[in-house]
Amino acid sequence: MTQTDKPNHVHVPHDGRVARRHARVCFFLSALFAASLAPLAIADAADAEALLKEGKKLVTEKKYDEACPKIAEAYKLSPSPATLLDLALCHEKQGKLATAWGEMLDAEADARKAGRADVEARARANSKAIEPKLPRVTVSVAANTPGIEIAIDGQKIDLGALGKGRPVDPGEHKIVATAPGRKPWETTLSLKPSERKSVMVPALAEDGSAASTPSDKPAGGDTGATGQPAGTTPTSETKTDGGAAAPGDTKPKDKPEEPDDGKGPIHRAKRLVVDVGAFGGAQLFLGGGSVDALSSLTYEYRITYPLGGEAAEYKACDASACYATVDPAIGVPVGGQVFVGYALSEKMHLGGRFFGSYLVTGGYSLLVGPALSVRVNDRLWVGGTVVVGFGGQNATINGARGAVPSEWAALNGGDEVELLLSRTIPEENETGFGFSFGAAAEVSYTLAEFGKGKSLTTGSLVASAWPTFLKTWDGFAIALPVGVGYRFH
Repeated sequence: MTQTDKPNHVHVPHDGRVARRHARVCFFLSALFAASLAPLAIADAADAEALLKEGKKLVTEKKYDEACPKIAEAYKLSPSPATLLDLALCHEKQGKLATAWGEMLDAEADARKAGRADVEARARANSKAIEPKLPRVTVSVAANTPGIEIAIDGQKIDLGALGKGRPVDPGEHKIVATAPGRKPWETTLSLKPSERKSVMVPALAEDGSAASTPSDKPAGGDTGATGQPAGTTPTSETKTDGGAAAPGDTKPKDKPEEPDDGKGPIHRAKRLVVDVGAFGGAQLFLGGGSVDALSSLTYEYRITYPLGGEAAEYKACDASACYATVDPAIGVPVGGQVFVGYALSEKMHLGGRFFGSYLVTGGYSLLVGPALSVRVNDRLWVGGTVVVGFGGQNATINGARGAVPSEWAALNGGDEVELLLSRTIPEENETGFGFSFGAAAEVSYTLAEFGKGKSLTTGSLVASAWPTFLKTWDGFAIALPVGVGYRFH
């Protein structure tokens, strides 16, 4: 056998053996690493439990500013849906409603994934309870500026969310709008629980300091930001987007107009409010009152002479001595109302209201008094007016009574006597209320809103009802006027 025919005794390990050996090494290292981390995980869980327990104790003591950070740290060390819900409840008590609401939604989703039905149900119930209390701010823009960015308290908002109510925590918030080559714009507003406000970002003015400066290149080489040769001054003809004058423009800058998007005005405080409207309805009159036709009657009552003996005393009827009693009467008032007041806040208007109506069935009513109107939500207003006034209403006369002087009241069985009606007295006549007083409630619903709080025509078209109860001199009146009006604010 030649040398080349000798078998090769060099041994090469099988690939399967190498793989198994590597797997055993990796498993050993993984187990060693996990074992080294186990004490750390146990320590974190213990610290989290201690922090959570301390935080809950502070919550019961109403020390929310100290409690919430401890619960937050507990959640960071050992995340769980239950701890996140505890943190949300702490933030709710702290007054951070939007923060709490978002955490409740996250806790609900995490609990659903973890199979914690009890935590999921609690988180859902709490989030639904807190949602109506959330303040919301709606941000809109007056002009579509390229590259515009809007942030609330430093947090950028999605431009797709413009025009939609964004939940925020109660308190003061700073809104900033920026865009390349434009001057930044900012405003600050304060919101209370359940309050809604709108902010219109105006067209951003061009930032003159960002314009290109003259260059050392030959004239006619480059052009500046205005489209003119570099080194030249823009003419007064050059305008920027939005109507603002370019640098060097001596003409006054036009202020951008805020478009009317039909979503309603900004209800500003500390300004005059005027509400004018027309109404119709129904009015029920019970009791009695003065009737001019009774002045043709005389009536008698008994008196005694100083020396003894009784006699009849006759007296002519007048408005102070006689009044008619009438059957219940229903009238149909048609008229108007005017409210003139002052906006103490975005939700509260205080002033005076006047009601005037003519009854197409015969009669009239004039009432006036102090009024308060409160906005319950975006569309509903409620309030009331304490009213005084006078009026009259046609009614069927069923009798009449005359006054008896107090010294003869015992002799006549009371301070009034019944009159015999003459044929000259009409069966139906206008019965005067005389002095009347009472109250009118207000329930108004906003049908549409116009303007943005800057023009005189800014206001709301409202449908209103004013249930009214009156105590007249000798009876009662109940009215229900219903109508529409325009509230300038």
